[in-house]
Amino acid sequence: YIKIHRKDAIKLPEGRYFICDIIGLTVENEFGESLGTVVDVLQTGANDVYIVKTPNKKEILIPAIKQVVKVIDLENGKMIIRPLEGMLND
Repeated sequence: YIKIHRKDAIKLPEGRYFICDIIGLTVENEFGESLGTVVDVLQTGANDVYIVKTPNKKEILIPAIKQVVKVIDLENGKMIIRPLEGMLND
């Protein structure tokens, strides 16, 4: 692992985020309903996948694609998503 102080980190293009900034965000749907907290990020070949832990300790996998992730608000510690059909079904 490499540790870099934030002041020494590269400036990312708009819409790009460090994984350490994504972990810990509260995830809500577009209606303001809380879904849980991002606990990890899987890096796949196509796109990253956010692992969200729900209040009842279940995990939701959120693909990091524009059709799903609508807002990442680091200042307020939240991510707003529009789940794809069937994504949140048990």
